[in-house]
Amino acid sequence: MGRESCIGARVVLPLDSSVTSPPSACPRSLVPSLRSVHGQSDIGRIRRRNEDALALKGSFGVAVVADGMGGHPGGDVASSLAASAAAETLAVAMHDGPDPDGFVEQMRAVMHDAVLGAHAAIRERGEQEPHLDGMGTTLTAMVTHPETGAWVIGHVGDSRAYRIHGETMDQVTRDDTWIQQQIDDNPSLDPARARHSPYAHLLTQCLGLEDAPKPQILDGTAAPGDRFLLCSDGLVGMLEDDTVLSIIHAALSRNGADPDTPIAKLLEAANEAGGHDNITAALVSFDND
Repeated sequence: MGRESCIGARVVLPLDSSVTSPPSACPRSLVPSLRSVHGQSDIGRIRRRNEDALALKGSFGVAVVADGMGGHPGGDVASSLAASAAAETLAVAMHDGPDPDGFVEQMRAVMHDAVLGAHAAIRERGEQEPHLDGMGTTLTAMVTHPETGAWVIGHVGDSRAYRIHGETMDQVTRDDTWIQQQIDDNPSLDPARARHSPYAHLLTQCLGLEDAPKPQILDGTAAPGDRFLLCSDGLVGMLEDDTVLSIIHAALSRNGADPDTPIAKLLEAANEAGGHDNITAALVSFDND
C-alpha cells in the first residue's frame, strides 16, 4: 500500500461514524439477480510483495478487498486476515439463508460484525506475535442477495466501492483519509488537485490499530445491468475514474468476452501507467433482466 501510515505509526485521527443508506431501491419487478463475482490481484511493478488481499465467495454473493499498510510490519498478514475473516463471516450468514424481505437489515448487522471481527483477528495475531504489532489494513466488503439485487457494503480506509450504472460510475464509499476531510470541510478545494497531494493517503482510520474503527455500512438495490467495482488504491491511484469506466465498457463490449477480462484489462492498464502499488479489483455483476 502506498501510504505512510494510518496517520503516524500508531495514531488515528477521530472521525465521526458514517453509517448511511443511499436511496437506490428499484421496483421489485425490475430487480436483477446476481450474475457473477470475479476479481484479481497483482503485485504491480514497484513493490517487492503484494500487501493487498482478495476474498471471493461468488456463490454467496461476497467480495472483499483489503490493502495492508505499507511501511508497517505485516501489512500482507493484516490484509489477508481481514479479507478472509470478513468473507467467512458473510458467507456463513448467507449460507443460513437470510429472508429476502429482511436481508438488508440482517446483513447490515452481520457486515458490521464482519468488519469488527476482522479488526479483532488482526489485534489477536499482533498480541500472539509481537513483531507484527502495529499492522493494519483497509477493508471494503460487499454482500448481495443473489435473487433480489439487494446489497450491503462495509468499508474502512481508502480502498473503494463504485457503482457502474449504464454510462456512469459513482463512488459509493467515502475515503477515510485526511485529505477527504479537507475536501469535506472546504467545498472550494479542488478534488482533482487534492488527489495528488502528498497527504492523499494518510488514513483517518483502519483495521488493526488500537482504536476500533467505525465502519461505513451502506445498502441499496441494484438495477438491471449494474456492476459494482471494489478496488484498492493501487488501481484508482494510477487510473482516472473515467478511464476505469472506459476500460470496463470496452472489455464487456466484445462478444463472448471472458468475465475476468474487464479485471485483467484494468490491472494491465494500471501497470502500464506505472504500477506504483499493488493492484486489486473485484467486479460484482447483475443480470440485465
